[in-house]
Amino acid sequence: WRWLTTALVFLLSYLVVRFYHKVAKYPKGPFPLPVVGNLLELRNTKELYKAANNWSQKCGDPITLWMGEKPMVVLNTHKLVKEAFIERRHEFAGRFSTKMAELQRQGNHNIMFEDYNPTWKTLRKLALTAVRKYAVSDSLENLCCEVVDAFVDSLKVGPNVVDSRAPFVYMLYNIIGLSVYGAKFEKESPELTKLQASKKLFFELVPNGLPSDIVPWLGLLYRGREKKIEILFKEFLDILDGLYKRAAKSYVPGKIENFTHSMLAARDEAIEQEKNDAQYLTEANMVQIIMDIFGAATDTSLGELQWLCLTMTRKPEIQEKIKEEIERNLGQARPGMQDKGKLPYTVACLLETLRMYPIVPLGLPHNTTCNTEVGGQFIPKDTGIFYNIYAMNRDPQLWREPEVFKPERFLDPVTGKVNQELLP
Repeated sequence: WRWLTTALVFLLSYLVVRFYHKVAKYPKGPFPLPVVGNLLELRNTKELYKAANNWSQKCGDPITLWMGEKPMVVLNTHKLVKEAFIERRHEFAGRFSTKMAELQRQGNHNIMFEDYNPTWKTLRKLALTAVRKYAVSDSLENLCCEVVDAFVDSLKVGPNVVDSRAPFVYMLYNIIGLSVYGAKFEKESPELTKLQASKKLFFELVPNGLPSDIVPWLGLLYRGREKKIEILFKEFLDILDGLYKRAAKSYVPGKIENFTHSMLAARDEAIEQEKNDAQYLTEANMVQIIMDIFGAATDTSLGELQWLCLTMTRKPEIQEKIKEEIERNLGQARPGMQDKGKLPYTVACLLETLRMYPIVPLGLPHNTTCNTEVGGQFIPKDTGIFYNIYAMNRDPQLWREPEVFKPERFLDPVTGKVNQELLP
């Protein structure tokens, strides 16, 4: 027993020393323990972005959080985020592999979770080309006006008290659904009902992601939950796949009526220019790209609209200023994109909402593609990287009174025009 005990003590000592030798290579952060890292400190942390910002005040920026024995470096300032993702973008362009991404992709490829490789480059290029083709068309502007007009008309005949979420969901799903697929959702349609139910259940099951995203072996303990998530993604993809095929069937080359048509046109151009791209532009991958756009557009827009409405309710003077600006500059005319310059205060309110209430406080995790550095600190290859949008947007070195809703911060004091570049 004595030899066995000695061997175990020696082994444990070796593992502890090896762990802290590894820790020493990374930027500082809260003190980690062997095996569990910082998980004990994080187990009751619902707002990781706030905790990371607080730790950065004590330890400096960037900080390292240890998820078990896996390091995650968090960037909390605009200066470091700019250095990493602009000046050293290729070194931080990798994607952090997660179980959630695996379940969503279902064996295919997308933009959101794909690693930095030829597939990602081709799919991203395709999506950007499609966005440019469709965004400059009159279809999107006319569609937004029609859906918003219908929403405003419904308020005239509805009750005095309304649930802001329900009408916004209906409005946004129709704007996104019509613009992406040319598909209109009726209020009680099975597709809309199923999409909403799937999203609701998804966020109930994984409000902060899957435990196995960070500590893979935890997947054994949460296998039932992961199976439910896999089924939800399949149901969601089946609906979007049906919408995609319906839109693709109506596609006529040279005639773009929705974003799916724009994607198909961009795909044809890409294959004509580079034949090798055809291997990446499969129908399944196209559906995944559109799922990225559909999901991101509905969730983020819904959240920001609700925050802006809440702010206007709590600060009626802001609502009055927006109303006065619209009536003074547009009157009863239907607004269009060409009118954006006439509504600087309204645009500034939208930007201030984005600053104060980012729907995704921590950006999607990246991965370093090689040994690199940021802020003068060494970061090894294959290190997970988070960027703290919440912390950047409330940095007192960038913003005066960052906790106060002040749209005027985005307006030039001399010209009164919007300075959108202020937002990181």
